[in-house]
Amino acid sequence: MQRYYVLDREIAAGEDGFEAMVARAYTLKQAVRCLCRRDIALDLYISHRHGGHVLSRWPGTGPRHAPHCDHYEAPDHLTGLGQVLGSAIVDDIDNGVTTLKFGFPLSKGPARAAPASFTNDKPDVKATGQRLTMRGMLHFLWDRAQLTHWHPRMAGKRNWYIVRRQLLNAALGCKVRGDALAQRLFIPEPFRLDDQNAIEGRRAAELSVARSAPDRIMLLIGEVRSIEGARYGEKILVRHLPDWPFLMDADMARRFHKRFAAEEELWRSDDRDGHLIIAASFSIGTSGLAQIYEMSVMPVTREWMPYEGLEERSLVTQAVDQRRHFVKGMRVNLGLEAPIASLTLTDTGAEATAVYLAHNLPEPRYDEALQQLMRTRGVEHMTWRPGSGLQPARARSTAIIAPGSATAQ
Repeated sequence: MQRYYVLDREIAAGEDGFEAMVARAYTLKQAVRCLCRRDIALDLYISHRHGGHVLSRWPGTGPRHAPHCDHYEAPDHLTGLGQVLGSAIVDDIDNGVTTLKFGFPLSKGPARAAPASFTNDKPDVKATGQRLTMRGMLHFLWDRAQLTHWHPRMAGKRNWYIVRRQLLNAALGCKVRGDALAQRLFIPEPFRLDDQNAIEGRRAAELSVARSAPDRIMLLIGEVRSIEGARYGEKILVRHLPDWPFLMDADMARRFHKRFAAEEELWRSDDRDGHLIIAASFSIGTSGLAQIYEMSVMPVTREWMPYEGLEERSLVTQAVDQRRHFVKGMRVNLGLEAPIASLTLTDTGAEATAVYLAHNLPEPRYDEALQQLMRTRGVEHMTWRPGSGLQPARARSTAIIAPGSATAQ
């Protein structure tokens, strides 16, 4: 169990009195020390969010935590997060707020009376680290919600209720253009016919921002149930929204299928109960139906782990089936031509192991960038292709010294 040093006492997360001690430490402006390692000081800062206290690692310290620690993160530059941290994603440790900069609007102007800008998550001149694309926003929230983290005890326990709760919690400390992200984010709750009226009432309250003014845009994250024909185009049906389709005219539907052909194929070919996640900006028209402006989709496994292609899906499935502990790397704004660590195994002893997909054909620019990543210190590295094994799991280090003797960072 995760252990901390709080107000001169060692205590485990979840132990009686833990939350009260963290609250007192916050009042006294005292740091909390993570005890995942006993040889260095790993202080955490405390932020107060929506009636609770959150322990967060200091920026840039994720790789210093032990791989099995809840606060561990692989070096940011091994994934797409390194491109956007400090620019499109800015953490303020004084108040615990994360400011996000989006590359898509949250209000309609004269030029956006119709859904002309379909999606901006292609790797083009917009896809830099200065502003998050729609895909980048989805990847960031999925990672912040720790839906990229996996250990064997999670098997069979993730469902839409858990996914939704984790995403909403991840959004609580985020702001965009001065507004709380949570107020702009709509994630449908699990639908139950016997609670239909209450659910529709809560949905109306959650959509009040979009209904309050015709130019207000909200963000949807949901699971695609089906994509079907409609009278003048097609409609996207989202699970848990049985009576609220997202309409696409014929031109938008054509561009959708062209842009996301690979994602649709991966979703439809997954015979292990995989899912397709949609992130979209939308407003509500006079009809009461949603009008989509920009969107992105992301295939995930039945464990809700994202993947980009058939080989990466096989890698994730192998790691899950072999009961490994790992973190899925997210591309965020990066284009597919840039290598990232697809997985970081956190059960390989004192150092985590970054796993990269091996290309079958030589690609000089990709291969050179991959070699650069694999020179990163503090992490072991391996390449993987279908049919190959993973770095074997190793026992954690058990070296312990007194918390008070830990050296300063």
